[in-house]
Amino acid sequence: MKYEIQDSFLHALPLIENIEKYFQESSSVLHNKRNEIRIISFENTDYVVKAFRVPNLINRIVYRYFRASKAKRSYEYSLRVGKELCPEAVAYIEKSENLLLSNSYYISRHFDYDFEIRAVLNDKSFENRVQILEEFADFTFGLHERKILHRDYSPGNILIKKLGEHYQYKIVDVNRMQFKPLNLEDRLSNFVRLSADDEAMKVILYHYAQLIQKPQEEVLRQAKKYSDEYEKKRALKNKLRGRS
Repeated sequence: MKYEIQDSFLHALPLIENIEKYFQESSSVLHNKRNEIRIISFENTDYVVKAFRVPNLINRIVYRYFRASKAKRSYEYSLRVGKELCPEAVAYIEKSENLLLSNSYYISRHFDYDFEIRAVLNDKSFENRVQILEEFADFTFGLHERKILHRDYSPGNILIKKLGEHYQYKIVDVNRMQFKPLNLEDRLSNFVRLSADDEAMKVILYHYAQLIQKPQEEVLRQAKKYSDEYEKKRALKNKLRGRS
């Protein structure tokens, strides 16, 4: 077993060394599709553990010898993004079988959020909707100014917690990230996976346009172009896969 753990969490080493036991004993399941995510309480602290699906044979070789695994990337990218922008990274774990990667885990501190941005995008009557969307634009602008591009910036990967009169935002599922100076296309294309209604996108993009000091209608028009292109590609991909 290979692992790396932040020094500040060395007290949780027994959890790391016995991760499969603790994972199976936890009944708090947050997600169980391609990968599985559970909350594990250990010594009065809640941790979120993401168990990645065992990859296919080719990727078992690739992740073992040529490229960082999703678990390792999640850990390293979380450290790079910082705990103020994503849940605090704790450790990653890789297990091998026959010299190939098998099971892998990423562990972070549990962020006690109130809702995902999905809830705001799907409900036009959501309390303080405009404020939340504008502050989300502020948050996204902050990511972009730090040269952070989340490649799966989708509604389930943006967590929100109400703090007084304002809101705190954090990103999750960070194994697909890029760190580079962002041009306008990078920035506006980053919104396409939100699949928000026109009203919500107008609020977000108008506010974002002010932050980047660009004409609002121009930003809205370009963002719609990228969104339309993304939807066409997604529809074609689904068609090729035999999905409706």
